[in-house]
Amino acid sequence: MKRNDTEDFCILSLEPADDKAALIQNMTGQHKPVVILLAEQTRLFQRPEDFADLKHVKRQLNLSIVFVIPQSERLTLLAGRHGFPVYLSLDALADALMVGQLTRQRTLNAALARTTTPLTRLSGPLPTTPRPYELDQATDGYGQSLLTKRNFGASPAVATHVSAKRTVPLMTERRVSGRLSASPVNVQTEEATAPLFQPFAQTPLQTTPVPPAPPAVVHRTQHRHPLTILLVILLVIALGGAGITTFITLFHGPTSTALAVPPIVGHVTFLSSEQVNENTDQGIDDQVLIDLHTLPHPAAQQSYYAWLLSDLTQGDSRTVLLGTLPVLDGNAHLLYAGDQQHTNLLAFASRFLVTEEDASVAPIAPSLDYSTWRYYAAFSQTPSASVSAMDGMTHYSFLDHLRHLLASDPMLNQLELPGGLNTWLTRNIAKIVEWTSSMPDTWQESRDIAFIRRQTVRVLTYLDGISFVQQDIPANTPLGLNERLARVGLLPMPNAAQGPMSYLDSIVFHLNGLIQDAKTSASLRASASTLIAALSNVQAWLTQVRLDALQLLKMSDQQLNEPATLTLLNNLLNNATHAYTGMVDPTTSQMRNGVLWIHHQMQMLATLDVTAYSTHHSPIQLVSPQQQMNS
Repeated sequence: MKRNDTEDFCILSLEPADDKAALIQNMTGQHKPVVILLAEQTRLFQRPEDFADLKHVKRQLNLSIVFVIPQSERLTLLAGRHGFPVYLSLDALADALMVGQLTRQRTLNAALARTTTPLTRLSGPLPTTPRPYELDQATDGYGQSLLTKRNFGASPAVATHVSAKRTVPLMTERRVSGRLSASPVNVQTEEATAPLFQPFAQTPLQTTPVPPAPPAVVHRTQHRHPLTILLVILLVIALGGAGITTFITLFHGPTSTALAVPPIVGHVTFLSSEQVNENTDQGIDDQVLIDLHTLPHPAAQQSYYAWLLSDLTQGDSRTVLLGTLPVLDGNAHLLYAGDQQHTNLLAFASRFLVTEEDASVAPIAPSLDYSTWRYYAAFSQTPSASVSAMDGMTHYSFLDHLRHLLASDPMLNQLELPGGLNTWLTRNIAKIVEWTSSMPDTWQESRDIAFIRRQTVRVLTYLDGISFVQQDIPANTPLGLNERLARVGLLPMPNAAQGPMSYLDSIVFHLNGLIQDAKTSASLRASASTLIAALSNVQAWLTQVRLDALQLLKMSDQQLNEPATLTLLNNLLNNATHAYTGMVDPTTSQMRNGVLWIHHQMQMLATLDVTAYSTHHSPIQLVSPQQQMNS
């Protein structure tokens, strides 16, 4: 990976051997906007999931990211669908910035006496011929703004023209509190070079004069009426045993020392490298992204060390040193890229700790001296008070629900399906898309009716599950797949007690568990509710896939050779694809999200809120009370 830092930008030129961990490591701790030069032969960003992961990292690091993709319309489309601005060359980006800068200076000269340095170009110019596109608004499978494109030919007059339908905001950079942040500027000129894709979330800079600050309010001491004082005294006597704290709380609210919530200084998020296979949980939640702010520098000859800690209830305590945590201008960023085995960290770790210890020798375990503990976070392990028949009368905690969704589900483990529900839901719907994608072409090319029947049986087996598919297919029909991978169906089925709960039912159950947990934040409840709504979309599409598959199995060979079969096969593929990627509702023009969006949004639930550790509270032990008793 080649890196070129200008005054205002960090330019990263990706090479074929570069991986995601190296890219994130280069961006970690970066304060300047990042320009990513992406070539077709680069192995990174060849899948939609790669751009979705980068979008999550972008939010965590609070970075502006722009792509330069000179030779691939496919990669340009993928980047744009995920809300990243895209340019065809560094020259095109620099030209857009220069035009935007001139416009901003004309409109804001009186308000901001600052200038912006244009992007410094790398040596060796890239192709600069812009492709002519008209930009129209749509929405992608992740709920982000998407600009679709239409080629208008190579006319020079059209090639540099921004469609009159819309004023396209160009990316410029402005300094705010010593940092650079992206700001769109409306440019209506034929000399402007617009990005192929631009997020609509940005809004043009406004030049409305700032109103003068309101006059300072002077607070005056109010004199209590004697009767009021008497009532207060009587109330104190009446409350007697309740104590002075209760009295103060009633009249003035809770005291800051007793009920103050420690401020959140940042977040720690579990990520997956997706080095997943069907036989292990490796590659699931095997990485950790740390993003902390407003941290003081450690003392001289001391360093911050970041740790993952196992549950207090586990018999054998485990700790993982994530690394030394550097602090720059109060910010600390670190990506732990995992170990060589891609160990599933969330399966055993639930707590995060930062200690301040000797910088000369890296510790092998966190210090047991609590005075060295600086920051801490933990998923709630307190069992919920509510009991449901679906969980076998078991009290699940927030951590339990989270692990079942993302890391390790006991039902799946018993069925030899390692990993969380989220992974298997996504994987199995992807297989249905694979099978249905092959059916229309095969029918058109060879009228291979036997192949159509085999693929239809596979689709039904994944939808129903092994326990229920026999009711939908002829007796003694071979399934033609690894039956272990189809032990759990995607869709809820009648008489569900006769087999394992479906993936959709199980996921909705655990999301509801997160919502009902008393310690769940309002934002996480909203996220879980949105996920449940999206799962309803997936269930509706998969239900239609099942109905079409059942119709295909009931058709004779002669009927399967008729032209109407192709329409049915295309409907099968379309609904399977919608369940995987989502679609724009033609009646409302709103995005109905599919399982790809669900997969990545659900991963974001595994985020810890980090606060300062305080010795005024009960010590947070490294090991469980049972271990202390046995030691």
